[in-house]
Amino acid sequence: MILSGLQYQVTPSNRLAPRVPWYVYAAAILLLGWASVLLIGSLSLEWFDPLFRKAMVPVTLELAIGCGLLLRRRWGWLLGVATAVLFIVNGLHSIIFVRGEYVVIDALIHRLVPATVILVALLPGRARRAFLGE
Repeated sequence: MILSGLQYQVTPSNRLAPRVPWYVYAAAILLLGWASVLLIGSLSLEWFDPLFRKAMVPVTLELAIGCGLLLRRRWGWLLGVATAVLFIVNGLHSIIFVRGEYVVIDALIHRLVPATVILVALLPGRARRAFLGE
């Protein structure tokens, strides 16, 4: 029985993307929540000077990382790891070299804790493979 001149070819289905672990979504939601709290708190103070812009850079990065992770984007993973490393360097720099009363607490709350949450969520093998397709 001749059906047609074309042969039926089975095309290999695209490899399914690995599932993203639940803790990546939990970290993304925590980052979005923390950045939203900081943003709302800063906006309520109504001081829009260069210091405000400098303080909003990490908040913007945390919002971008959270959105990128929730949307399963590769740039979210890359931005998260790069930002976490920079947060750790900045936090340690503040603790070691900057003098002040609450420098250590500020560095812990605003730099080291978010960086730790990001790295703990993104560096395990399952999370890395889900975003990088390894």
